Amino acid sequence: MSRFSIAPLALAATLLGAASAHAGVVNFSGFANGSQTVTLSLSAPNVAITEAVQAGGFLATLNGGPSFTTYCVDVYQFLNFGTNYTDYNVVPGTAHAFANSHAATDIGKLYAEGNAVNSATTQAAFQIAIWEIAYETSSVYNLATGSARFYGGTADTSGALALATSWLNALPGVTRSPYDLSVLESSAHQDQVTAVPEPSTFVLMATGLLGIGLVSRRRTLQQR
Repeated sequence: MSRFSIAPLALAATLLGAASAHAGVVNFSGFANGSQTVTLSLSAPNVAITEAVQAGGFLATLNGGPSFTTYCVDVYQFLNFGTNYTDYNVVPGTAHAFANSHAATDIGKLYAEGNAVNSATTQAAFQIAIWEIAYETSSVYNLATGSARFYGGTADTSGALALATSWLNALPGVTRSPYDLSVLESSAHQDQVTAVPEPSTFVLMATGLLGIGLVSRRRTLQQR
């Protein structure tokens, strides 16, 4: 499944209904478009950790509603696919305790760039960029240096690391307003972030509107 699987208004209504409140039942069915491996290394002021991880977006449902894509912002916890969780709360991104004080704004800008994120490589790149923003505490985003580093694995050979770097480098030039984030928080499982609408939703919406316009024009011509 792709991250196009939920209409933005439906996701907005679902998340807003649960915002700053107990989410109810959250289920992560798997990676939305596959995943890629990468070695993640965090150092002080983060809790130090170095391990190979899977990077990609998760396909999630909230209270049995339509599916949407989330990205991990908590590498210290775990979750199982196909499990119904009832311990999640939904909070605004600005209320989440990121290691990086600018994370909510910069992740919002990452979403606002409008990059197509609909494959294993692009979703791995998006996830890695989110991790870098969430855990890098210096003033520069660089996957190879600082308190958050990423290297190796299939994310390197596929170009996902290079793509994540290009997206991070483009953040200062983003002129669109940062997207508002919603964070699914749990004390026992991985926290997840999403935004409304997702970047690639614009492509879907534009294609749909173009299709409607062409059909309408064709009908008008046939009636003449």
